[in-house]
Amino acid sequence: MIRTAIIAGSQRPNAQSGKVAAFIAQAAAARGMAAETISLEHQPLPLWTDDPVALPAQDAAWAPLRATIEAADALVLVTPEWNGMVPPALKNFFLYCTGHELADRPAMIVAVSSGNGGSAPAAELRMSSTRDTQICYTPEQVIVRRVTEVLNGAEPASEDDAYIRFRIDYALAVLGEYALALRAVRASGVRRFDILPYGM
Repeated sequence: MIRTAIIAGSQRPNAQSGKVAAFIAQAAAARGMAAETISLEHQPLPLWTDDPVALPAQDAAWAPLRATIEAADALVLVTPEWNGMVPPALKNFFLYCTGHELADRPAMIVAVSSGNGGSAPAAELRMSSTRDTQICYTPEQVIVRRVTEVLNGAEPASEDDAYIRFRIDYALAVLGEYALALRAVRASGVRRFDILPYGM
């Protein structure tokens, strides 16, 4: 069975990202994938710092999230677009990923917009979150536009709603195949993080 960790990247209460993450968890389960959701609203991480005084609290908050990620074969990152950017809670999440928890794990980007945007945070994740984490984003990403109008009920309410449901299911199928393939990479021992811990 493929184990998937879904990261709901908004810290806003009752965020639409949480709704999207819940829909994806159901869609993953329908595909026979085991899905566990990490909500950065309900499981907030302290603002990362290298101050030794802050480390115990940071470690305590990070430990359960890290365990979920390390048990997963694949990830789904659900990010809203805030002023054309990834929200601070999700950027902060990546600062905690210093132990190669994400390395060679496939991840599917799902960007969320209340309007017609959503492409900016997807591009930002691909550009700025991969170098040291070594996360592997799949080519298939999903942009959920006009999010308040879609993914609200058991059945699609419009043609746009039906289409985004199809794209989510298709992207999950692709993610599942990447998950199977990259298991072998992680098990191969080819990575030498002891001598090359960072990207270039």
